[in-house]
Amino acid sequence: MNDKLAFYLKDFVWSDIKPSRELIEGVQKQLDFALPESYIDLMQEFNGGEGSIGENSWLSLFPFDELITVNKSYHILMDEIPDYFLFGKDAADTGYAFHKKAGTIHSFGLMSNFERDEIEFCGSDFLGFIEYLYNS
Repeated sequence: MNDKLAFYLKDFVWSDIKPSRELIEGVQKQLDFALPESYIDLMQEFNGGEGSIGENSWLSLFPFDELITVNKSYHILMDEIPDYFLFGKDAADTGYAFHKKAGTIHSFGLMSNFERDEIEFCGSDFLGFIEYLYNS
């Protein structure tokens, strides 16, 4: 993990189990887009975790082996926004997702009605997303 991420994520409790290369490749093969490299690099080191970021943010990163299942369990919501892939959430059930084509990161309520609720831009890459949470 680079020094900036280590600083921002210093209060995280990480999973002790690292995902195998086979698991990561297997998940990637099931997706219709490529997960961002910076996210994969972190998840190879720590397979999910949760904790506070800065003074006002909290993040739960879903374990790599649960990504497909989590997105399927939220299928009613995710079917409304097919260009997004959920990878985490906060304590108030705000979901965080990758935009499949742009690779950017966005937030939305996990109980959203997208006719009235907005999808918010949170960063152009994973580090930018973590910095956004830290500064929120």
